[in-house]
Amino acid sequence: MMFFIQNAVGFFIQFLPCTLMIFLPFPQETYRIGKRSLFACLTIFIAVFSVLLPILLQSGISKNTALTANLFTLLVMFITLTAFILLVRESPIKKLLVFFIVLFYGALQYCLVNTLSGFLSVFFHFSPISNGWSVYSLHGVLLYAVTALFMLPCMIPFVSRTLKEYIREVYTRNMRREFFILIFSTCIFIIMMSGFDFAYYYLEYRLYLILLAILLAVIMYQVLIYWLIMRESARQRRESAQLRALELQQLQYEKIAVDMENTRRMHHDLRHHYNTLNDMLDRGELKEMKDYLSKLTDTSAGRVSRTYCRNMVVNSLLQYYTGIAADENIRCEVNAECGELDIEPSDITVLLGNVMENAINSCRKYPKAPIIDIRIGTFGSSLAMEITNSCKEVRLDSRFRSENGFLPSEAFLSSSGDSYGLKSVAHTVQKYEGISRFLFDPQKELFITQIRINMNG
Repeated sequence: MMFFIQNAVGFFIQFLPCTLMIFLPFPQETYRIGKRSLFACLTIFIAVFSVLLPILLQSGISKNTALTANLFTLLVMFITLTAFILLVRESPIKKLLVFFIVLFYGALQYCLVNTLSGFLSVFFHFSPISNGWSVYSLHGVLLYAVTALFMLPCMIPFVSRTLKEYIREVYTRNMRREFFILIFSTCIFIIMMSGFDFAYYYLEYRLYLILLAILLAVIMYQVLIYWLIMRESARQRRESAQLRALELQQLQYEKIAVDMENTRRMHHDLRHHYNTLNDMLDRGELKEMKDYLSKLTDTSAGRVSRTYCRNMVVNSLLQYYTGIAADENIRCEVNAECGELDIEPSDITVLLGNVMENAINSCRKYPKAPIIDIRIGTFGSSLAMEITNSCKEVRLDSRFRSENGFLPSEAFLSSSGDSYGLKSVAHTVQKYEGISRFLFDPQKELFITQIRINMNG
C-alpha cells in the first residue's frame, strides 16, 4: 500500500502544477471549453495517470523500472501537449514557448529534488523507503511537496501575469528569435540535467560538485534569458503607449487644421453667396433668391460639425472618422452618450480608432450602399461600444473556420495575413479586464464589434 501511495502521490505532485500552468498565460476567450471545466478535466487526467503508474510498475511488464517510468512520463507529456495545442486557440509558436518555459520549471524542480536527495543520502544516510520497483522514495515525495511550496508562489505569478502580458503584447513574427533561443537553452539544460543525474552514480564526489556548479551556471543563464525577454516586453509596451499618445495628438492637430481650413473656405463661400444674393435682390428675383437659399441651407446642413457626446476625446474621434466616412459616401448613424471616462485617452484612440478604420476600409469595398452604425454608452462603471458596419467578406484563420458566432480577434485576418487591427483592440480591452468580441454575419453582410470595459479596473 505504501508503494502504491508514494508513487501515485509523487507523480501527481510533480506533474499537476506543470499541466495547469501551461494554460494560465492565455485568456479565457482562447479556450475551446470553459476554464473551470478545463482545469477539472486536467486534474482528473493527471490523477488517473498517477494511479496507473504504480499499477504499471507492479505489473512487472519491464524489469527496467527507470525506462518504464521515463516512457510513461513521455506519454503523459505528449498527451498533455496535444490537448494543449487542440484546446487553446493561439499561435503555435506562443504555445510552444509557454510549454518550454513550464518544461524548464519541471526540469529545474526535478534537478533540485535529486540534488537534495543525494545530499540527504550522503550526509544523513537517508535511503529510499521502497522496494526495487519504486520510482518515488518517501523522502523524494516529501521533497517534491516542499520544493513545490517554495517554487510555485514565484512561478505562478510569473506565468499568469508577466508571461501572459508578454505573449499578449508581442506578435508572432517578432518572437521567432526569442522562441528558438529559449528552446535551444532549455534543451541544453535538460541534456545537462540528464547527464548530471547519470553522473551522480559514476563520478567522484569532487567531480560531481564541479558538474553541479556548471549546471547552476546554466540555470542562471536560463533565468537571465527569461528576464531579458520580459524586460524587452516591458519596453515594447512603453513604446506602444507612447506611440498611441503621439497618434492621438497628431489626430487632434490634423482635425484642428481641417477645421481651420473649413472655416476659411466657409468665409470665402459666404462672401460669394452674399454677392450672389445681393445681385438677385437688385434684379428683383425674389423667387430665385428663395430657391437659392433653400439649396444653400440643404448643402450647409451636412457640413456642420455635430457634437456627438460630452467626452472630448470620443467626440473628436467620432467627428474625425464620420468626416472621412462622409467623404467616402458612407452613411454613419451615431448614438453616443458618455461624459468623463476613467480611461486613458490613448486607449480610447486605440479602441475607437482601430474599429472605425476597419469599418471604413470594409465599407470602401462594399458594392452596395454602405453604412456604419455606432452605439456608445456608459452603464454604471462600464463603457460599452457596439459598431456595426457593412461587410461583404472576411478572411478567417484556419483554426476558426468551423466555428460560428462571436470569435476572438485572432480569428480575423487581413489580406497581408495579420489581424485586422482587432488584436490591438483586444489587448487594450484586456488591460481594463473587459470583454471584446467580433462577429461576421454573411447573410446580412454585417461585421459587428462589441466592447465592454470595466472602468473600475
